[in-house]
Amino acid sequence: MVSTEDILLSVTKSIRSFIFMSLSISVPFFLLSFGLNAILVSLVLLFAIGISTFFIYFYTILRMQIKEKLVMMAILLTAAIALLIAFPTLPGLLIAIVIGAISLSGKDMATNQSLEQYTIGRASRDQRQKNLAFSFYNFFSYGSGTAASAFLYIVGAKSFQGIFLVLLILAAAQVLIYMVMKFPSRGEMPISGEVLPETRKRINTLGSLFFVDSLGGGLVNTSIIALWFEVVFHITLSQAGLIFIGVNLITAFSILLSSHISSSIGLVRTMVYTHIISNVFLFLIPVFHVLAWSEILLFIRQTTSQMDVPARDSFVNTVIPEDSRLTGNSTFLAVRNVGQVPGPGIAGALLEFFPPAVFMAAALTKISYDVAFYVKFRNERV
Repeated sequence: MVSTEDILLSVTKSIRSFIFMSLSISVPFFLLSFGLNAILVSLVLLFAIGISTFFIYFYTILRMQIKEKLVMMAILLTAAIALLIAFPTLPGLLIAIVIGAISLSGKDMATNQSLEQYTIGRASRDQRQKNLAFSFYNFFSYGSGTAASAFLYIVGAKSFQGIFLVLLILAAAQVLIYMVMKFPSRGEMPISGEVLPETRKRINTLGSLFFVDSLGGGLVNTSIIALWFEVVFHITLSQAGLIFIGVNLITAFSILLSSHISSSIGLVRTMVYTHIISNVFLFLIPVFHVLAWSEILLFIRQTTSQMDVPARDSFVNTVIPEDSRLTGNSTFLAVRNVGQVPGPGIAGALLEFFPPAVFMAAALTKISYDVAFYVKFRNERV
């Protein structure tokens, strides 16, 4: 059974996913409307990921209760979107990125995630229950991404301020949900820094592997994929929304299968096998240089692309001792953000000179992570 707290946390994640997915798809078109080229757009995306990474480290060291942190971050995101509505300009966007720590990667990489994952992992004792809880947590996220894509397909580029207004309402709703929820108090949480050497070594090993995966992922985050389709096939914002309806719908339902596969073959094999399959199709996306084929291959890639996410969440919240999980989750989130930082800059240059290399380089990098992860953790029985 999934608890009420797990459901509420899934709702807050879905709200953030709707906001971040909407921004990651629409902002490249928003920037292109000012006459920026692909390289300049990618530099703004790089700036956004860099800022969000800094804030992850900043929020982690704050000596505050979980609830206080989550409410504060939700308020800052709300304020950032309100600013963007008031000043729908390039400087307004840059300031909003700083205030709200908006990464524009398309994924929920906010510090909220590590705190929510700790709360779910702490409440779910049974392994099957934990796998199911994290599957629902991620399912709601991608289901919300589907709704965001459909929203952009309908609205298009007619009114960027209208898009931002809807996101403002959702951000404010997230604040209210956090305010009525209960979270572990500081006295119930592990003391920061009290991590055994063996556990620290495991955290560092996992962090290094997740860095490689994120390095590849940074080349093909949602904003970069939307930008790639615009540069190569000159699609509109509505067309991009339509593409990502398919992407997120397929991903959402594949997430639900993850817990069943994990229960059958284990978490490590679920993570590695599904990820390798997705990266083979990622490599093939630009090969035929036909819009329909690129879309089809992208959709096929998504059937297994994110199956590793709930398995990974469950894995790290099992193999890391409970009193070190908050430190581990925060470390992994920060490392994954750092890994994504170079991606937009590299992708922007590749888009100008050889667009197919974006997907190919990303796929090869991520496959190297899959192989290394399997070699290191294939004997873990979870």
